[in-house]
Amino acid sequence: MTVKKKFSHLGFSIVFYLVASNLISAIAIMIAAFIYAFVYYFDAMVAASNGGPAIDFSQTAALIASFRANSTLINLITACSSYFVAVPLTILVLNTPRFRDVPLNGMQFSTPVEKTMQRNLTPGELINFLLFMFPLGILGSLIGNILALILGSITGQHLNDILTSALSNMSLPMVFLLSVVLAPIFEELVFRYAVIGYIRRYGEWNAIIVSALIFALIHENIFQFFYAFAVGIIFGYVYVYTRKLIYSIILHCTFNFFGAFVPILIDPSFSPTNKASIIYSMIQYIVAIIGFILLINYIRKGKLLETTPGAPIQGKLSKDAILNPGMITLIVVCLIFTVLLMFFT
Repeated sequence: MTVKKKFSHLGFSIVFYLVASNLISAIAIMIAAFIYAFVYYFDAMVAASNGGPAIDFSQTAALIASFRANSTLINLITACSSYFVAVPLTILVLNTPRFRDVPLNGMQFSTPVEKTMQRNLTPGELINFLLFMFPLGILGSLIGNILALILGSITGQHLNDILTSALSNMSLPMVFLLSVVLAPIFEELVFRYAVIGYIRRYGEWNAIIVSALIFALIHENIFQFFYAFAVGIIFGYVYVYTRKLIYSIILHCTFNFFGAFVPILIDPSFSPTNKASIIYSMIQYIVAIIGFILLINYIRKGKLLETTPGAPIQGKLSKDAILNPGMITLIVVCLIFTVLLMFFT
């Protein structure tokens, strides 16, 4: 199979994930809204039969509006629909028999031989990789914010950071559940286990970079794109290095905990003048400096993985892995969603 065909199928599979996630979420929200209204009118009917006021069906529109205003519930329904339904379907689509490199069935991506190559991280290695995330995350976030500011100035419009808006409208337990627990598990299943498992045999570094690019694009938010790409490389590298998903999940959980949950725990309003937030930011920058020094030292020691000899893609990234119908379609679709979400929501 040619590189273009292999990666084109990957691109179209992720497009399927986007479409399926949004469609299934919309259907789930409609069903939940119907149940919400049904329960309300059932209670009203029972009350009316016991001498209460007559049922007023003119309240339907207000009922639906109040349901949709519950952002915590809407986000939970959306996340569960995407994670528990769209993710398994996408993995099955990606691993369709026509595009398998080896005879693995269903949701399997690792051969028995590859499973014997698994390794555990030492505590020191795990701490190193955890620290590597902080400078990359801060630098990527800074680039995203500067670019968003420039685009906003050029267009004369305020660009919406949909992640910050979503977090600020959710309860703290729900922020923890969605961002620290569910998102890391299911996103690692898709973007590391499935995506890297699907293309790893074509070249490890190419797989790491492509999976990070898809991971960044799928966030559909310029504020998140650059740091998602940067930490996505760390997640992918650790997964390829250990061939164990648990480590990339731990890294992802940790990153979201300190990057999303702790800031909203300290200051739900995200006020730039909040003293606790300023102190927390200073601590993050100190940790980031330490992480940056360790990362440079890690690279200088020549500890980086090398691509397996004989793999179809020997360099860090192949243009054929990006310039194909599926991946181009994915990039265009994600860019369209990014513009719509940032400028019109």
